[in-house]
Amino acid sequence: MEHDHRAWNELAWAKLMSGEPELAVQYARRAHELSRRNADYLNTLGVAQAESAELDRAQEAFGKALKLKPDHVDAIVNLAKVLEKLDDFAAALKRYQHAYALSPEHPKLAVTLARLHRTLGQAGQARAVLDSAKHADPQDLAIALAECEFELAGEAAALTRLRAAVGAHPDWRLARGALAHLLLATANWREGWRLYRHDAKSPLPEKQVLLRGEQGIGDVLFFLRFAPALRSRGVRITLACEKKLHSILSPGPVLDEIREDRGEGLLIGDLPVLLEADDTPVAWSLQPRSRADLANLGPPPYLAVTWRAGTDLARRREFGADPSALTKALAPALLGTALRGWPGTVVLLQRGARAGEVAQFAAAFPGRFHDLSELGDDLPALLEVLAALDDYVGVSNANMHFLAGLGKSARVLVPYPGEWRWMRRPGPSPWFPAFTVYRQPQSRDWMPALDRLRADLFRQGEKR
Repeated sequence: MEHDHRAWNELAWAKLMSGEPELAVQYARRAHELSRRNADYLNTLGVAQAESAELDRAQEAFGKALKLKPDHVDAIVNLAKVLEKLDDFAAALKRYQHAYALSPEHPKLAVTLARLHRTLGQAGQARAVLDSAKHADPQDLAIALAECEFELAGEAAALTRLRAAVGAHPDWRLARGALAHLLLATANWREGWRLYRHDAKSPLPEKQVLLRGEQGIGDVLFFLRFAPALRSRGVRITLACEKKLHSILSPGPVLDEIREDRGEGLLIGDLPVLLEADDTPVAWSLQPRSRADLANLGPPPYLAVTWRAGTDLARRREFGADPSALTKALAPALLGTALRGWPGTVVLLQRGARAGEVAQFAAAFPGRFHDLSELGDDLPALLEVLAALDDYVGVSNANMHFLAGLGKSARVLVPYPGEWRWMRRPGPSPWFPAFTVYRQPQSRDWMPALDRLRADLFRQGEKR
């Protein structure tokens, strides 16, 4: 095998599929070294580097592959994916369009091209691509068409299409999930919860239940809203969750016990459907040990900011992991510009920032700021800082659940289309009624929302 470039290339793909991209890079590089003018091997190397978040190197590998073979459709598509991860959506769109012109039957390419059009605020062009798509997976096509119809014709048209798809194909899990999220995002609670957890086990235990935390910390806190309704039925509740949460949760009137998650119990996200909930309970209450003294950071008022949450697409893998992702982000320079002139001190609470993002924020915001992002690993200390803040601006993340639990509010930047907790309708979310929402418009131009944010922030500052 030592000199068998085909075997090295196949081994690289095997490691990619098993979720071992670092090894895949080594094997793909060996295949390339043994056959340097093989565009397929350069494409493999680029995929492995992209999976390892080596995006610049991946871009270089795909570029070399396309010099050798300009019509290499896989390399064109993979280069477009890298450009998308780098937030260069216009360049990514051109690459997807090129690939689609060469190979309209390429798997998922029509739906991907339509999604990029929507990302750039071009719902009409997205719909045109989908209307002419002859090779798209029927379920993917139904979901993509519903997204277009939401933008072009409104929520009723989108709901009608998804309900028809799910009614005709009860086994379409992704379509059912899309319908559930759209129902919840448009305040259709009972039907939305039923589809959100289609396979929830029922009935609820009558005497005691072990609730198992799932997803992220913020999700556990969100679904704890429904625990009091379960307790009101006389059910004893034990919560099993990751140890990190134990530092800010404790047994009390609702929870009888909190223990470490051992992979068993009723998933906490099943509660709304099992309770047949049609209301929006208040946030789970949290108590800080004390309020942090922020005076050593600079003068008040104190404003915390975040610009990215969810799955960072630049680090998301496509192989060996769940490819689904929920990402919420805006450019840190845009946020920094909107906050220029803040009269007090800004506190960064941005966990997992990309390389260079803090510098981008600093270049746009020349005022006083301190980076306290590492507090995300110390939840009691984070709660103390959040309790002491005068204001908070950012995309939705776990901090929003902490702030709601502390009885505070925030200014939330919601990318289009709004995630179901923040709704797809104008105005505040019923889950966070005290929070001011700044929605990115369908055009995906953040400036109108940021202009309103700036006006509100500095008007509030004048009142202090």
